[in-house]
Amino acid sequence: MRIAFDLDNTLIRCSHDFPLEQPKRRVWARLLGGEQLRLGVVAVAEYCRQRKWEVWVYTTSYRSNWYIRKLFWLHGIKLAGVVNQQRHDREVAIRCTKHPPTFGIDLLFDDSEGVRLEGERYGFKTIVIQPQDTKWVLKVLAVLHELERQSAK
Repeated sequence: MRIAFDLDNTLIRCSHDFPLEQPKRRVWARLLGGEQLRLGVVAVAEYCRQRKWEVWVYTTSYRSNWYIRKLFWLHGIKLAGVVNQQRHDREVAIRCTKHPPTFGIDLLFDDSEGVRLEGERYGFKTIVIQPQDTKWVLKVLAVLHELERQSAK
């Protein structure tokens, strides 16, 4: 299974304040710098890794593939794939903000209600995670557990 996460206001602070993870590779984080990730992302990625599910990032930002992979690597997370705005523009034939099916992504977590509505229109599943939701990890894990239960049938 492929699970993707948006960055801005979902896993990276922008206009909303939420608790942040401490990088696993702290020395490298000080040397390489960059943004910090939302508290709980390591636990969610580990849950997926244990099930051999792929963790992806799907963002409308212009951050480079290398930069995004570095942010997650600093926290001990190896991403299976990255879709940034450049890649989206190159590979998506449908005119919409995001289109996870183009990349074989089964489920997208995003802060945008608009992306969820596009999902309904274009046939992909999006779970909205609000930046102010302090129990976002429990919500994500509940959704993932339900998917796992359904796929076991």
